[in-house]
Amino acid sequence: MIRILFFGMTGRFSIPPFEQLLNLGVDLCGVIVPAAPPHSSDEPQPVIAPPPPPTDLPLVDPYLAPNIIHRAWANDLPVWEVGSLSTPGTMDLLRGLQPDLIVVACFPFVFPSALLSLPRYGCLNLHPSLLPAYRGPAPLFWIARQDERFTGVTLHLMAEALDSGDIVAQTRFERLEGISEAELEQRCAIEGANLLADVIERLKRGQSLPRRPQIEAEASYFPSPSGLDFQIPIVWSAQRAFNFVRGAEEWPLFISVGGTDFFIREGVSYRQDQILGQPYKLIGSDLWVQFQPGVLRANIRSQNRAS
Repeated sequence: MIRILFFGMTGRFSIPPFEQLLNLGVDLCGVIVPAAPPHSSDEPQPVIAPPPPPTDLPLVDPYLAPNIIHRAWANDLPVWEVGSLSTPGTMDLLRGLQPDLIVVACFPFVFPSALLSLPRYGCLNLHPSLLPAYRGPAPLFWIARQDERFTGVTLHLMAEALDSGDIVAQTRFERLEGISEAELEQRCAIEGANLLADVIERLKRGQSLPRRPQIEAEASYFPSPSGLDFQIPIVWSAQRAFNFVRGAEEWPLFISVGGTDFFIREGVSYRQDQILGQPYKLIGSDLWVQFQPGVLRANIRSQNRAS
């Protein structure tokens, strides 16, 4: 039986792959999560109480949506939180677990070479983009900002360079108009979990992992967004602006128009053929903005500022 160690976080993306592993008849030996500041420690600590789910994600009720820590406990699996993957204590713990395979679905730390070489089948990472495109920590944001029509998810062997290892499996699908960030993340997680199941079934049959190198000439890397990355240019079409607002809804997006920065809470609708006759119109928290072409209707937050 294949012995698997899972690395993940308490957000949406980690849950479907972890649940898939629970259903695959493998030997799950534990779960590793990142330690949350200010209580983080470089040495691994058993998790004795789950961190509270994020409160700024409106899709789910945190009291009704258990995270991977709850699911691990329900299946009598140990959970450790780590502040570093390079300390002797952490490496001693991971070696002692003797995993045949490490599976990663959303984890913020770079794996050191000693950890990458630990399991005999290697370390598999699920990344929500069509690698080698959109490497980096926030691919869904950039996919939304670039208004990609198609996207997907990649299962790849991890290497020392971020998101760079050989591709084991990949699936491509259309990014539907107006799809929210939460909906796209969930779609990627479910599709990725299915890829993971297929690959692990191959290993259980004694077959080797399929693998193809990433083509570096086609690679792109995007950092964590900041500053003007969150601005929605009014020279865009209203359709593109609407798709960006929906696809990056959990980031502090804003529109600069009429000398004011309007922070967007929600994209309501757009009309590509509409002409507003003025740069913007504000009624209560409802904002209409003229784009090129079309008009975007959005709901704004209260904290707006002079630009």
